[in-house]
Amino acid sequence: MLKRYNFSLGLTWLVIFFVIPLPLLQTLSAGLPAIYSSQSQAIYLGAIAYSWMLTSIYLATKPHWLDRLIGLPNMYMIHGIISILAIGLAYLHKFGNPSDGWIRTTGDWAIYLFTGIMVYSMVFMAGWFTSRIPFLAKLKRMLDTVFKHELSVWLHRLNLIATLLVFIHVQLISYVTAIHPFMFVFYLYSGIVFISYVMSKVRSQLGDTRGTVTTNEVLAPNVQELTITPQKHYHLNLKMGDFVFISFPDLKGLKEYHPFSIVNPPSDDSQHIKLAIRGDGDFTKLLSEFKPGVAVKLSGGYGRYHSFLEDNDQDHHIVMIAGGIGVTPLLSIVEGSPERHISLFYSAHYDHDLIYLNQLKNWHQRENFDLHYQVGRYSEADVLNHQLHDLPNNAIFLISGPAPMIRYWKRVLKKNGIRNGQIYAEEFTW
Repeated sequence: MLKRYNFSLGLTWLVIFFVIPLPLLQTLSAGLPAIYSSQSQAIYLGAIAYSWMLTSIYLATKPHWLDRLIGLPNMYMIHGIISILAIGLAYLHKFGNPSDGWIRTTGDWAIYLFTGIMVYSMVFMAGWFTSRIPFLAKLKRMLDTVFKHELSVWLHRLNLIATLLVFIHVQLISYVTAIHPFMFVFYLYSGIVFISYVMSKVRSQLGDTRGTVTTNEVLAPNVQELTITPQKHYHLNLKMGDFVFISFPDLKGLKEYHPFSIVNPPSDDSQHIKLAIRGDGDFTKLLSEFKPGVAVKLSGGYGRYHSFLEDNDQDHHIVMIAGGIGVTPLLSIVEGSPERHISLFYSAHYDHDLIYLNQLKNWHQRENFDLHYQVGRYSEADVLNHQLHDLPNNAIFLISGPAPMIRYWKRVLKKNGIRNGQIYAEEFTW
């Protein structure tokens, strides 16, 4: 089941909260002069805050190895939470350890910059947060026309400037720089994150896969189907259910990476990647305006649907619950798993939102693929009465769609005895 996944996620939190700050705290504790003992707690909090901010920068580089362990949505959520906690600790550090001169100035500048970026990001970039608060979600939709995604990405990068200010802030504190073991760990952590960030940018510019958009067609109202052909000497590590980040380096407003699920299962025989993209934001609404032949950059794959399936026995019945455009990652799993017993419950707000319906109907001819589709959401009884009354211990559940729908079905399934380890979903809330 998902024991390995839950263990990995829990271990990640444990390492971030306790293991990473520990060397900084130990070296500080051992070397801090007794005269500063009354301020020691505030100093320790500052060290923890710095370690968490470095960690959040590392997570922002989207390390593939960690994505395959805990998933990118969880990485982004951790990134946001520890950033907020780090800023809170920074304020406690400021008020508990007064300073003056450039020490105070660099610290204050860093805190104010972090705080401003945090407030902005909580509205425009922390989808895991705004999707849970209707007011913020509505505010974001209203302001999206002004604060484009590319602007948000660049503003978010000001965190690097704020972190550099903290780095300088520490260099100005003589009694801290005199603690050589602490400074060794401090420089080591800073150097690792700096190199990781630079390497991620180098990979983005030089190492990411290049390709060409070979088709760009209207799949449904407000939905484009893109077929991308990577250049032959590039290689993408793709699995069924994965998503890739794409950007268009030659097109204004489309140069920052955005994630989209692959529709077709990856295989050695297939030399193309198919994406179905709904025009929800400033990036996606521009996709209908360009013609085939446009250069594209790709990074990936990312995602844990395939890992989830591998963690479970082959004889488990796969029950899929999909809403609207959220069906896209599940399509590649259905097509690429003809030997698995699969039931798909697919719903959308309107008929035209039920994409790839003819393809799904063709697959329905397979003996072990059970298709259900309708306009309007499924009720709890629609799914429970059809499947779960006789499959509670021999079924696994993949959910894909809007974040509220995913959370609803997780609650329903758990209420009806389905264990957390039998359910997997990836929320596209960034």
